[in-house]
Amino acid sequence: MIANPTPRYYRIYRLLKQAIESHQFASNEALPSENALAQEYQVSRLTIRRSLELLQHDGLIERRQGRGTFPRPGNAKTAPLPADINKLLARLSEMGSSTQASLLSFGYETASPDVCTRLELPQGAKVQKAVRVRYHDDQPFSYLITYVPEHIGRQYSEDDLERLPIQSIFKKLGMKLASADQGISAILADMQHAEALRVDVGSALLRISRVVRDVNGAPVEYLIAAYNPARFEYRMTLSNKRSKAGDTWVMDTAKSARK
Repeated sequence: MIANPTPRYYRIYRLLKQAIESHQFASNEALPSENALAQEYQVSRLTIRRSLELLQHDGLIERRQGRGTFPRPGNAKTAPLPADINKLLARLSEMGSSTQASLLSFGYETASPDVCTRLELPQGAKVQKAVRVRYHDDQPFSYLITYVPEHIGRQYSEDDLERLPIQSIFKKLGMKLASADQGISAILADMQHAEALRVDVGSALLRISRVVRDVNGAPVEYLIAAYNPARFEYRMTLSNKRSKAGDTWVMDTAKSARK
């Protein structure tokens, strides 16, 4: 296998930049210390310092004397272009019954501002958070984080989520799902992704985020999924629909494939 030629400090810079832009660090809380980051990424403090210097140069962090290093306000990523991927939702739901999942964690916590916004909850609300890894042929291909409003999460147990896909649980509860807002992007594998998916830190992953709503339009689940592109890909078939207004490409079918 060819070693990754990208310098370590730059790979760590990209991982921290990704974490800051996706609001994994609260704006009023300091980032981990240089020593803590060096231990987490198993590099020297000098390497971490170079990564932080790049972040500071980009205006993503600020050093506060005697207090630490903080994310700078207004560093959110520009919203991506929307795309119609409704059929992908249906295909990913089918995968729940044709693959195996391992539940890594299950509990309740105060939702971050971003999660509250996604689930349309008041700031400070509690949510159920679960982390799972999904397997096909005994190989991990997806790392899933789900957030569910507390009043829904209290209606099923950790054992239920170990045995059943979450949408099957919703169906058993009598919930009727009506729509989903979904986006596809790319991310770099952090320490958690790397360990769960058996890839190197900094490897490219496919990211799918989804907010599922019931028939009343209320959000019931916020999913963040990372997929190993070596074992998963998204395919679609398009048809060219011609009209006076011009040609339009329309999606006929959508399917995922595991390698």
